[in-house]
Amino acid sequence: MHSNDYNFRINFAPNANYAETRRFWQGCPTVACTPKGRLFAGWYSGGSCEPAPEQYNVLVSSDDSGKSWSTPLLVVDSSPEQFARSIDIQLWLDPQGRLWLFWCVRDDRFLQHRPEHLMTWAIVCNTPDAALIVWSEPRRIAPGFLRCQPTVLSNGRWLLWAYDWTGDRYAYSESSDQGENWTRKTGGKKLRTEFDEAMVVERHDASLWMLARSGEKCLGESFSYDDGQNWSDGTRSSIVAPSSRFFIRRMPSEALLLIHNDSPSERSKLTASLSLDDGRSWPYSLLLDPAEPVSYPDAAFMPDGGIFFVYDHGRTTFKEILAGRICEEDIRAGKLVNHGSFLKNIISKAPAKPYDAELYQQIKTRDKDWFAAFKERNV
Repeated sequence: MHSNDYNFRINFAPNANYAETRRFWQGCPTVACTPKGRLFAGWYSGGSCEPAPEQYNVLVSSDDSGKSWSTPLLVVDSSPEQFARSIDIQLWLDPQGRLWLFWCVRDDRFLQHRPEHLMTWAIVCNTPDAALIVWSEPRRIAPGFLRCQPTVLSNGRWLLWAYDWTGDRYAYSESSDQGENWTRKTGGKKLRTEFDEAMVVERHDASLWMLARSGEKCLGESFSYDDGQNWSDGTRSSIVAPSSRFFIRRMPSEALLLIHNDSPSERSKLTASLSLDDGRSWPYSLLLDPAEPVSYPDAAFMPDGGIFFVYDHGRTTFKEILAGRICEEDIRAGKLVNHGSFLKNIISKAPAKPYDAELYQQIKTRDKDWFAAFKERNV
């Protein structure tokens, strides 16, 4: 079987088996906002824990600025009979107003150092504000594991930092035709890390600044001064951070927004920071959630100037997908000053105890055996 031939079951009418009351864990959320303000959020779950052979991605929406959320609009299932796991969803609204739903596929027939092991797939909705949401057919986009929003450069090129484990250099894919075709590229040598989730911003001096998750108690960084032709090797940045996903994006005001865990080792103190000098300093910050563990922030800019963000809280304990809405004035003030801002709203919360203890034990035993075989293959 060719790696393009997975029989993905995108379920547009998910039944009660996918309801939050039947989830044993959930996490790694993502969010996007349409031109008219509709919000979409997604995350993944399935099985007794992560990883598991029957994981799935779920998508929900909100038409009231995140106050309430729909039941699942769709589910992207795994294909265990083909050894293909559907993990880690990523939403993104492109410059044409199209909504992209990316997800990662792990093909367990291949070891981690093989390029076939990790692939990024996508479906696209051209009219995400419409009453009826219509999606394209699934297609393979690029090698690697996408866990951050793509970046659009001033010259129109799209950079998609889908990482892999095939070498010692950062890797990404690039499109010059609005996502129709993608070319694989390599960057500088990686700073020590197990998961090199990365995002890149274009600075006002035309340089490209890549930040990446690292195992060095800070974010790693790499630079390109020739439009991505060459990249410096990864080094330690001045941004303190644990080994966890973060979010960075240029705001409409031209300030840079960073949301990350402001701790060298713990997934705690989720914080939003602003830089007015392209990341050289971060004079403004707002503590979003001091709890632990909170992780994997993602954010979208709303038409009214708001910043809507999501993250997870205790994937296997509290099992919460949380959200907040802030604005630039809140971050500058270091506290909520906008009447429409809020923190720690629950999008989804799975039960503390399994709904069916006997079924949970059966699935847990199955997943334990599967994981042991998976580890043995990937030694």
